[in-house]
Amino acid sequence: MTFEVEQTVAFALSKASQSIWALFREEFQAYGITPPQYILLAILWKSDSMSRAELAKRCRMDRTTLGGILDRLAGAGFVERGPSPEAPRANRVRLSEKGRALFEQEFNRAAQRVRRRIEQRLVPAEYKQLTELLSKLLMAGEPMSGRHTNLISLVFNE
Repeated sequence: MTFEVEQTVAFALSKASQSIWALFREEFQAYGITPPQYILLAILWKSDSMSRAELAKRCRMDRTTLGGILDRLAGAGFVERGPSPEAPRANRVRLSEKGRALFEQEFNRAAQRVRRRIEQRLVPAEYKQLTELLSKLLMAGEPMSGRHTNLISLVFNE
């Protein structure tokens, strides 16, 4: 039996991810938003504000990557950073009024269009099964904290 990289789960997930990111880029190019930026905005949309550490954990990003994304989003006026009432030296991040309005009026709809485009490639039961399996794989790498964030549901606002 020979090894065929094209038959591995890692290869399939990588190529599927590239395909889905391409769909996101098409839908969000008018706003200048990348898929990782959208994920961050979606997480902030569900919360009033949070620390950079909590945001990094929920986005599953290292803090350096998160910092660069936050800088670009702040520069575009989508997020604001400020001191935490509990710990003034700690910064909190939240959606700006502009970011919240765009998320609710435009970004949410664009994400739903991406979801529909993905669903068109699958039958409904397959889409549900795919999201469950991907969530299970994501959870496999996490400590059992009881606070698992289902990024798939979050991204598509399910």
